[in-house]
Amino acid sequence: MLTTSMTVFAATGNRTYKASSKMTIVLNPGQRGDSNTVSIRVSGLPEDAIITKLIVNTGTMSYSGAVVCNFLTISSSNGRTEQIGWTGQANKTLTTSKFLASAANGTYTISFNATNMSSLNLGTKSYQPSITIYWDDEF
Repeated sequence: MLTTSMTVFAATGNRTYKASSKMTIVLNPGQRGDSNTVSIRVSGLPEDAIITKLIVNTGTMSYSGAVVCNFLTISSSNGRTEQIGWTGQANKTLTTSKFLASAANGTYTISFNATNMSSLNLGTKSYQPSITIYWDDEF
C-alpha cells in the first residue's frame, strides 16, 4: 500500500483596482442628484476568492461650486449593494460591511449622491475612485 501526503496552503491577499473613468455630477442651484456610475472589473483572483474586507478610496477630486456629498453607493455583480455616508472628502477611505464573505471576482459599480448648496450657481464635482479587495480562498 502506497500512502502519500499533500500539504495545501490557503491563498490570501489584497489587490487595488482603479476605475477607468471619473464619477461626475453637475447640479443646478439647490438641486440634489446622483453622479454617473463607474465600473471596476475585478478579475485574476483565485476562482474561490472570498472577500474578507473591501475598501473604497474616493480618489482625487475636482470641483466647482458648493456641492456637498451625501453618500456613496457601491454594488457588485454578485448581488451586494451598500450606501456609505460620506461628505465628499478627496482620497477618503470608506470601509464596507455588506460585501464580507461574498465572491471577490466580478464587476463593481460606484456612484455618489450630492446636493448643490448654492442658490445661485451651477456646481460640479468629480472623483477618480478605486477599490481594494482583501480576499481569502478559505473563508
